[in-house]
Amino acid sequence: MRSEIRKVILFRKLASAAVAAILLVTLASAGAQATVSPRITKAASIPASITPGATVRVTPAISNLKATRTYVWYLAGQRIVTGATRTLKTFAEDNGSSLYAVESLRFANKKVLISRTKTVTVGTVPPPVSPYLWSQEFNDASGTTASSSYFDLTSPYGAGDGSGIGNPGWGNNEREWYLPASAKTDGQGNLVLAATKTVAGDNLQCYYGTCTWKSAKLITLGKIGFKYGRIEVRAKLSGGQGQWPAIWLLGANQPSVNWPQCGEIDMAEWKGDLPNMLWGTLHGPGYLNQGNTTTINGGFTGYHTYRIDWVPNQITWYLDGVQYHQMKATDIGGNTWVFNAEQYLILNVAMGGNFVGNQIGSGVSQTSMSVDWIHYSALNGYGTLISH
Repeated sequence: MRSEIRKVILFRKLASAAVAAILLVTLASAGAQATVSPRITKAASIPASITPGATVRVTPAISNLKATRTYVWYLAGQRIVTGATRTLKTFAEDNGSSLYAVESLRFANKKVLISRTKTVTVGTVPPPVSPYLWSQEFNDASGTTASSSYFDLTSPYGAGDGSGIGNPGWGNNEREWYLPASAKTDGQGNLVLAATKTVAGDNLQCYYGTCTWKSAKLITLGKIGFKYGRIEVRAKLSGGQGQWPAIWLLGANQPSVNWPQCGEIDMAEWKGDLPNMLWGTLHGPGYLNQGNTTTINGGFTGYHTYRIDWVPNQITWYLDGVQYHQMKATDIGGNTWVFNAEQYLILNVAMGGNFVGNQIGSGVSQTSMSVDWIHYSALNGYGTLISH
C-alpha cells in the first residue's frame, strides 16, 4: 500500500515539473517574439510594362512581421496618395511618364519601414536617337522587298533594259532586264540583289531580243535625295566573269539633264572576275573617268565598307575606312563642278557591258550583291536628306 502511495506522489512531482518546463519555454518564446525587429525580405513591385489607361496594382512587400500598409504614388513627379488602396488608374495622356510607388509598413511596435518599387515608364519607351540622317538595316523577315518609301520599284529609270528612257542597254551594252522588286532580304540582315539567267516563261524582251539575264536595281529617285555628307554601304559580292555590280549616285536632275551633265559618283564599282580590285570614279561634263583603284584585302566575297565623304567642292573615297581617292573642283580644269547639288542613290548588278569587256563567263548562271546596311550621316556640318 505504501509502495502504491509513493508511486502516485512521484508521478505528481514529475507532472508538475513538466508543466513548469512547458510554462518556462512558452514564456521564453513570448519574450523572444516580442524582441524580433521588423524587416522587409522582398520589396514591393509594379509591372515592368504599363499600358496607358490601365489600372496599376502594387504587389506588396514581404516582411517578417504583420504590418498595416499605406501607399503613395509618384507619376511624372506628381505625388498621389491612395492610402490603403494599392492601385492607381492611369490615362492615355500619361504615355511616356515615369511611375513608381512607395509602400509604408507600420508594425505593432509602431516602427515604420518603407519599400519603394522600381521606376517604370508608362507606355512605349521612345527608341534611341539614330546617329544617322537615314539608314537601312535590312533586318526584315526573309523575302521582304526594299521599302517603297525610299526606293522606286517601278520607274523606267530603275526597271527594264533602259529602252523605257530611250537608253537601251543603259548606254553600256548591258544584257540584263532589271526587276527592282526582286531585291529581297535573306532573313539574316542582308538585302540581296541577285542576277540569274532567264528561263522559259519569263517572257522578257530586251533591246537585242529575248533577254538572257534578269537582275535587280534599286534607285531612290523621286523618293529621297542626298546633298553632301557621308554615305557608307557594307556589302559583299559573289563574283563571276561578266558581273558588273555598282553602288553609285546620279544628279537628281538627270531625268531632265543628259548624262554626264547631271554628274555621276561611282562610290564602288567592280568587275566580277577581278575580286581584289575596287574602282572609285567621278564623271562630269568634260571630265569622264576621273577615278582610282585600290586592292580589296581578302577580296570582295567578304563584307567590306565602301564610303564617300562629300562636302562642297570635294569628294573623297574610302575602303574599310582607308582613303584611296579624292576629287576637288580645282582638279577638273575649266570644267563645271556639278556636285554641289542633290544626287540620288543607285544599287545594281549589271551583267555584261562595256566595263567588263562585253563578256559573260559561259559557266556563270547566277551572281549577287548582298547589302548589310546603308548609312547616311552628316559630316562637318554638311549633309541634307531630301524627301520627295
